[in-house]
Amino acid sequence: MSTAVHQTSSVKDYFKGLFNGVTTTFKGMWITFKYVWAVKPVSIEYPEVREVLPERARMRLFNDAQNCISCTQCAMACPVDCIYITSEKLPENAEIKKTSNGQAIRLKLTQFTIDTALCCYCGLCTTVCPTECLTHSHDYEFSQYTIDAMKYDYLAPDVRAWRDRIVKV
Repeated sequence: MSTAVHQTSSVKDYFKGLFNGVTTTFKGMWITFKYVWAVKPVSIEYPEVREVLPERARMRLFNDAQNCISCTQCAMACPVDCIYITSEKLPENAEIKKTSNGQAIRLKLTQFTIDTALCCYCGLCTTVCPTECLTHSHDYEFSQYTIDAMKYDYLAPDVRAWRDRIVKV
């Protein structure tokens, strides 16, 4: 008699487990379908529609070379050494230009290159810039096919042309 009771309880446990499995599966599927049906899709039609970035987003670095005094503080603050700056003294009789905030430009900037493949976008370089000419822009479309193409020479005419698009004068 004990074997018959044991068999009925095991059959009962089998169907109870089967019922539990089916009901929990349907509950999980119901939650999933409810979420899929209730939430609207979040896709945008890029590039016609662009995503609005937060105000404090840090994207591509831009150096307004017209206002750079070649102080090299940004290169010294960079933890990954991705900023390359060289400059030379102006001749004695050269006219000393001023930046937009009134600081004198005493050195001629001969190279300002940022290797964005190395950059970690930490923002340390922008916080130490005394003339605030090095800034993070909201320009996030700067993918390249090769690593070498991710070095931007901010004295080159094509990069200087970004100024009209990026800097709000």
